[in-house]
Amino acid sequence: MKTKVYRSAIHSKVSKLSIILFCAVYIAGCSSSQALSSEPVKAEVPQVKVEAVGKHSMGEPREQIAEVNASARIDIIVESGGALVTMVKQNGERVQAGEVIAKIESRAALIEREKAEIALRTAELNLSVTTASMSADRLQLTSDIEKLKELLKQQVRDDVAVVEQEETKRSLQSSMRKLEGLSEDKSTAIKKGEVETARLTLEQAELAWNDGQILSPANGVLTDVKLNEGMTIPAGSVFGIIQKTDMVKIKAQLTESATKLVRNKKEITFVDSNGDKHERSAKVVYLSDVPDATTRLYALELEADNAAHTLKPSTRVHLQLTTPEEETVIAVPSLSILREESAAYVFVINGNKAEKRKVELGRVNGPYQEVISGVTLEDSLVVSGQHALTEGQTIQQ
Repeated sequence: MKTKVYRSAIHSKVSKLSIILFCAVYIAGCSSSQALSSEPVKAEVPQVKVEAVGKHSMGEPREQIAEVNASARIDIIVESGGALVTMVKQNGERVQAGEVIAKIESRAALIEREKAEIALRTAELNLSVTTASMSADRLQLTSDIEKLKELLKQQVRDDVAVVEQEETKRSLQSSMRKLEGLSEDKSTAIKKGEVETARLTLEQAELAWNDGQILSPANGVLTDVKLNEGMTIPAGSVFGIIQKTDMVKIKAQLTESATKLVRNKKEITFVDSNGDKHERSAKVVYLSDVPDATTRLYALELEADNAAHTLKPSTRVHLQLTTPEEETVIAVPSLSILREESAAYVFVINGNKAEKRKVELGRVNGPYQEVISGVTLEDSLVVSGQHALTEGQTIQQ
């Protein structure tokens, strides 16, 4: 019984103490609220970090693989067929115009030349005979004309009958016409033409045979010879190709975006793909305005001096479509960019106000991203604290 009374007394004391504490806290809270409400609230000016917009490299110059070609390719045509007996020059060797490349043997070619020689001698003989015959006829007619003239004079002096005089006159006129015809005789002209034709045939045969030598038609590099000694070469076939390499053409196929990088350039820098980092320049000679209908690529053709013959046809080079200077562009830290749906923004400082700018972005390199439009080098960019800013807000740096 005593224990129950004791517990009740303790419980009563705790309840009274709790009520007293609650009242004290409530009064203190009310006092504090009255004190705070009586003081004016000051708006905080956000602090941000700012840096000048600058230029940064977006990487190494953009490159394009291109192929080296000879400035000209000249076929070596074998005029007279035969058996290849000697290769004087080999594939890949440099040759000069008129230099002997190979030698052939051909009995048929020799026979053709001999036939041409015989035909020429025959034509010359026929012309000589015809000329001699005409000379003899001309002398005979000239003599006959003189005799008839004297006879006619004698008949006139002797008062010969008119009938006889007329007969003599007709004979004289006939002989004079024959003499005139001999001076204009077409047979001589025909024989002379036959001689000229035979002479040209012989020259052609000699050129075709050329003592069995195949000569280089130009200065350059000998390529594409696929014959070996002992093989037969048909007349009129291509023996090989001379590639002129003092100047070379460099050809490439570009995408539309790559074409924009070189559209107005007069020269392009390139390096050889053999590991030599020596930079050289090539002149732009052609860049197509429209793409190929099949590949959708644009043809680019360059021309480069190759006097040292270090560039070989069919090898490749690396074209530098841009320069290191062109790759250094206006860029901002990627962390300073705000994204809102598909658009991108940054904050710049305009006086002491925050100005929100929409930007068009390009490539990324490390911590920086290219800005194609939206900011300039004169702008001061907010690089920290921009997420808490609003348009036109006063800021503290």
